Amino acid sequence: MEIISITPIYGALIALWMVVLSVRIAQTRRKYGVSLGDGGHEELNVRVRGFGNLIEYAPIALLILLLLELQSVSALWLHIYGGILLVLRIIHPLALFGEGKPTNIQRLGRMISAGGTALLLLIGAIALLIP
Repeated sequence: MEIISITPIYGALIALWMVVLSVRIAQTRRKYGVSLGDGGHEELNVRVRGFGNLIEYAPIALLILLLLELQSVSALWLHIYGGILLVLRIIHPLALFGEGKPTNIQRLGRMISAGGTALLLLIGAIALLIP
């Protein structure tokens, strides 16, 4: 029986980040008295999108990580993949911006996190296809 020891680490860390983001959303909902949607509040919309983006990309990236681990990819590469995934997914909601003019750091953070995640998925998918 194959022992899976690396994917659970990154799954747990991403889950903890989800908790942080959901608490931020709950606090912002309370601040504006909004229970559903964003009530037209840009701050709430941006926070909800940050969480939504994590939910959209993290599951497939974690699945790829698990499949790579099941294929006995080296622990070093699995940690590199998982670590990069975690960093990119932390950067993304912090770099989001609403309708106001974004700073150069926000633009760069969003480009790095979105592009990096797409590249990570591509690399992982290719690695799974190559025996």
